[in-house]
Amino acid sequence: MPVGILIAFSFGKGAIQEVARLKTQENIIIQLVTVEEIVPIAKKPKLTVEFKDLGLDSKNLREIEFIAQGESASGIEFFAWDFNFNEQEGFKAIVIIDKVGKQIYKFKTGEYHIAVKVVDNEGLESVEVISLKVNGKISF
Repeated sequence: MPVGILIAFSFGKGAIQEVARLKTQENIIIQLVTVEEIVPIAKKPKLTVEFKDLGLDSKNLREIEFIAQGESASGIEFFAWDFNFNEQEGFKAIVIIDKVGKQIYKFKTGEYHIAVKVVDNEGLESVEVISLKVNGKISF
């Protein structure tokens, strides 16, 4: 009884049906194996960022609390924050290793781009960029 193995990233309905047909009609057994079963494919961590307006401080600066949540099968190692993100210059963390994912930052009137990076225990990362406009009120 011949045996074979096919390895692919995924298998369509046609491949699955043909393997079943070969087994029942010709007694040929072929095992379908996905690449992920052999070598787990690295998956970036998921990242969500929420915010809370804490109001104005005594110097009329807008205080905002940012809360980042990461999700990864390997676990989250840390978060990093760039409160003056510029795409051309790249990610330049002001807060480098934040194990909790919460930051409070004060803003003058103006427009800001805040980038948050999450790094999981395998070293994989995801980045979320938030655009913020401060002019007495907050708008995202």
